[in-house]
Amino acid sequence: MKHEPARVVLVGVGGYGRLYLEALTENDLGARLAGVCDIDPTVADRFPVLKERGIPVYPDLDSFFARDSADLAILVSPVHFHTRMVLNCLAHGANVLCEKPLCLTEAEAAAMEQAARRAGRFLSVGYQLDYRRDVLAFKQDILAGRFGKPVRFAVYHGFRRGMRYYRRNNWAGHITAEGREVFDSPFTNACAHHFQLLTFLLGDSMPAACGLRDLQAELYRANPEIENYDIAALRFHTEGGVPILYYTAHPIRTEFWGPRGVLEFENATVTYDKEEPVFHGRMADGTPFDYDQVEPGIYMQKLLDALEALRTGRPPVCGVQADLPHIQAVRMVQQNPITPVRAELIEPTELNGDTFYFVRGLEQTLADCAARWALPREAGVDLG
Repeated sequence: MKHEPARVVLVGVGGYGRLYLEALTENDLGARLAGVCDIDPTVADRFPVLKERGIPVYPDLDSFFARDSADLAILVSPVHFHTRMVLNCLAHGANVLCEKPLCLTEAEAAAMEQAARRAGRFLSVGYQLDYRRDVLAFKQDILAGRFGKPVRFAVYHGFRRGMRYYRRNNWAGHITAEGREVFDSPFTNACAHHFQLLTFLLGDSMPAACGLRDLQAELYRANPEIENYDIAALRFHTEGGVPILYYTAHPIRTEFWGPRGVLEFENATVTYDKEEPVFHGRMADGTPFDYDQVEPGIYMQKLLDALEALRTGRPPVCGVQADLPHIQAVRMVQQNPITPVRAELIEPTELNGDTFYFVRGLEQTLADCAARWALPREAGVDLG
């Protein structure tokens, strides 16, 4: 029996949404792009495939739903719009794949989860690492007790970001925008994936992530033109008492810094050092193991899994419960003071037509802290 292609509406094309547009128009995924919503009135000129395929462009979701319907809505919009958009899509009978972070409060997350349940639809979140089959195989082994209890985890991860990045919209690097919280930072947004991954791996079931109990934080601002922090060194404890250390930064010379992860268990140590991680480990008796034999799936596996969920009725693995600890963590972090980096450590630099505020030796400094399982001040490092 041949099924009709799933109808998809894509909200936000100009940034990361371009990858969804390419995936849906360049591949036969059993889906049809019914419409695109974007505030840019020139979006069809920027992406000729929209005109070539006759894909209508709408200024907002209300305009789309007034004329059409969708089986799946993909939301690639700023976080402060997510809750309203998710609820709108669910009310119109669409399942939702929303890019991270889903929202900034646990109350909003609960409201969206309840709305999805009432509508009989799924709400999945775009943390692409959670959809990797090697990540899921690793988590299954953790849940099965293969490595014993987790002892401590540490990861560092950063992306170089200059003023071109911060000036691209009215919320990048801001605490609030248009009177609403956005808390934009490397931890909240660009480098959120690998922290969320750690909480996902420690969840007590496949769809869940672990809860968090407390936090020690050092936050710094090197870029004088932004409102929020751009360097974070964090030590969380999970509800089970496992310390998670996470170091992330934007004012670095290295374009892509890390990720580098060390995950210690009672009976094994697992490491990884790639943006798309391959886990390598050694049992306490010296026996090596890894997960490079597990086919991880494609980068846009989250889209494939959402489309598969439409056919099978089984929701994707990364839903609201997988995102709750990161939602909680973002607010916990934001409650800490932000210290300006000392002027003598900052190196303003023009590079490729962009302006950067690099912090001298920051990558090595934070990597050394991670190796010592310490925050900078504990390691005798004074950035402020």
